Amino acid sequence: MPMIFVIHLHRAKGEKFYLRLEKDGVLKNWAVPRGLPDSPGARRLAVQISDAELSVNGFVGPISK
Repeated sequence: MPMIFVIHLHRAKGEKFYLRLEKDGVLKNWAVPRGLPDSPGARRLAVQISDAELSVNGFVGPISK
């Protein structure tokens, strides 16, 4: 069964990265506040945040308030 994973670059008030992994029909989300590792084996803090619907995968454009 194929699964979805997404590394999302969000550019609002600076660059932020999010890691999203599909599980049970939703995207589990982690914020990666200090950016992605720049070399193999480097570690970064990832903080779990609220889940997202699968429909956000592939979304491009402004987010309404």
